[in-house]
Amino acid sequence: MNLAKLIRALLSLSIFLLVLNCSSLTTSAKGVNLLPFEDEKSGRNSNAYLSTYEYPSTKMKEDFINEISTYAMKASEKWGIPASAIIGMAALESGYGTTRIAINANNLFGIKVWGYNPKNAWQLKGQPDEDYEPVPVLTDYGQDRKIYDESKRRDNWYRAFSSYKEAVDYLAGNLLLNDRYRFAKNNYEERMKKGWGYERASKEYLFDIADAGYIHLGGEYYRNKVGSIMDERELYQFDERTLKDIGGHWAEQQILFLTEKGWISGYPDGTYKPNQSITRAQAAAIISNFLALTTTNKDISFSDVEKSFWASDSIRLVAQHKIINGIGDGRFSPNTFLTRAQMAQIFYNAGFYSHSANKGVTSFKDVDQNFWASLAIETMKQEGIIAGYTASRFGPNNPTTRAHMAAMIYRIHEKGLDK
Repeated sequence: MNLAKLIRALLSLSIFLLVLNCSSLTTSAKGVNLLPFEDEKSGRNSNAYLSTYEYPSTKMKEDFINEISTYAMKASEKWGIPASAIIGMAALESGYGTTRIAINANNLFGIKVWGYNPKNAWQLKGQPDEDYEPVPVLTDYGQDRKIYDESKRRDNWYRAFSSYKEAVDYLAGNLLLNDRYRFAKNNYEERMKKGWGYERASKEYLFDIADAGYIHLGGEYYRNKVGSIMDERELYQFDERTLKDIGGHWAEQQILFLTEKGWISGYPDGTYKPNQSITRAQAAAIISNFLALTTTNKDISFSDVEKSFWASDSIRLVAQHKIINGIGDGRFSPNTFLTRAQMAQIFYNAGFYSHSANKGVTSFKDVDQNFWASLAIETMKQEGIIAGYTASRFGPNNPTTRAHMAAMIYRIHEKGLDK
């Protein structure tokens, strides 16, 4: 045999082996968990929900998690649904992307579209009857082995997505924000503000949506089932909210800690802007979140704060608790930058100190003993919460940066002064 013939022979053998290998993989995928119309003896209607692979490989699972985590983190940042819960739900409901619904419709969550041949939907033929009215049976091979008239079904259509990303976005930005499930997101945020860890808060989120009807098996079942995947795959790492402009900043760790607690947040573009001056409205939101303030019977409003203003509730709360007061004439001046003196007074009003300083004592040359916030400034310095630019200069009228506010809230918490 000459060289040319040998090469052709080897090439033909390679192609044959490749086709054989692909055929084997295809058979193994389609030959598992058959449906009644595919095999009248071993087919089962309940097999419709299972993976088309007997055992998805470790690599398949890892690849699936790696892809979905990217979409889940972005969705979490945009809509506030815990990323670990999204990933865990996708892994469970789609068998790591190996169920018929996931393969044919990119539907990772079993989201249905009820109706007769609805648009933008894919039909899962052979699944058990889930309709309120009986579906016509063409052939009955026994329990869990029925062949239905699929043309007369409205209970086995699933929303078809163009990609996994579209499925994740629909779940987080549409379904889980509707009137039935929105409360779970609010609960999750409140628990994070109270100091819950990601693991506990995310699992409780799953309980809430399941208990509200997301699945019929109940909250405890879903929390345990999805939670075990979240534990096994350490999915809570994807809940950690990162801010792209604080890397290497002197207050990076303090900002990250407060963000994890839910006491502060960044901007929609993923930044925190640590060196930007903080406004009185932003300070009100941080203090309100930090102390988990609740409303009192005293009704307070300001002429320059409309009810639709993003921080109106926080402003009302801090004013009710006499932590941040108005500036006079019924105004709050929400968009004015917070001065360092005002910051010290806020902390003093909130009681973030163990002992008040003596009146008339001042450590800074630029803070007169008769200055309106001198007692607050000296007390906060005494507690180690704030410091001057130098040993003798405080800069009371200079603006407070967002980084400084985060750092000082962190110190207050570390010292236990918020108790």
